[in-house]
Amino acid sequence: MRSHRSSRFADGAHKRRCHGGLLAAGALWLATAPPAQAQLPRFVFGRSAAVFQQNRDSVATRIGAWLDGSWVDNDRKPDSVDLNHANLFLDARWRDLQGFLEVEYERETGLDGDRKNSDFEVEQAYLRFRPRDELSVRAGRFNTPTGIWLPIHWAILMDTIGKPPHATKDLLPEQQVGLELAGRIFPERLASLDGQLDYSLFVGAGGDRIGQDDVHGVTAGGDLRLRLRQRYLIGASAYHQKNDRAMDRSEQNVLVYGQARLPGALTFRTEYLHQWRERPDGAIWSRNLDVGYAKLRWDFARWFYANYRVSYGDDDRAGRRTTEQLVNTFTLGIQPYRDVRIKLEYSVHDFNGHGSEDFRFWGTSLGVRF
Repeated sequence: MRSHRSSRFADGAHKRRCHGGLLAAGALWLATAPPAQAQLPRFVFGRSAAVFQQNRDSVATRIGAWLDGSWVDNDRKPDSVDLNHANLFLDARWRDLQGFLEVEYERETGLDGDRKNSDFEVEQAYLRFRPRDELSVRAGRFNTPTGIWLPIHWAILMDTIGKPPHATKDLLPEQQVGLELAGRIFPERLASLDGQLDYSLFVGAGGDRIGQDDVHGVTAGGDLRLRLRQRYLIGASAYHQKNDRAMDRSEQNVLVYGQARLPGALTFRTEYLHQWRERPDGAIWSRNLDVGYAKLRWDFARWFYANYRVSYGDDDRAGRRTTEQLVNTFTLGIQPYRDVRIKLEYSVHDFNGHGSEDFRFWGTSLGVRF
């Protein structure tokens, strides 16, 4: 009987020791196991580019908008007050894919007082695949990747109210509908250069059915630019199109440009365009056209800048004979808040040719980003 009790007691002690060992092992595993990963959100939304710093497996979408309005006047026509642009855009990215959509309301008044009709349109709508820095593919409707002004051209981001001459005269389209191959190469990987080389090759099409009514048929172009030390930029572009507004003439364009950040809070920029055009019998325009500008911006205080631009070249809009134009533009820019921009501007427009009248322009604009 006693032997039986001793055996039962030993069995119980053995079981307690086993259970204690299992509990100790479990506690040790819990203490040393890596913490559970928090489940990442599948969709992320934001108003700034910081939203794209999320995990690559999340679909990050930036939602933004901006608008601007102006009061403009000149010594030829009555003054006017307009809401010039109201812009909304969506930029969605997932891994190596990007989708971009931009819609805009536009109603501009020219510096000479002529008003454009109000218009709602899709400014950009494209898909881009960028597997690495050296190569990306973009398809859809996108800003023409030529020069400095055209790829950006948002009025709220420009230093002046008036556009540069190659944009004012509609010599180059603001958008392309087609396909682009582009990329960037960092020369320091090959040599001791602190720089970046960007290239773009694109083809497009024009016609009423695809919203490119100023261009007919196939368009094609390319752009090459070199940035050095984050201070200097130099580049060149080539572009071919058929102009549906001028007897479907063939046009070949070469644009050279540059920018330099100088001591004393100064920034210099220039763009120069040469255009060769077909000149069939009866045409009143010249065979060649040259336009360009040079500008100097001085950021003399935290919230203020002064900008001077001289624009020059040929002008043959509205079927006129080709004339020469010289424009001097003076702008004071104010940025009281990060997303608010105010511009005060005065410009003098001098023509030398047939059917064009000199005039003076003055005005102010207010732009807000959301």
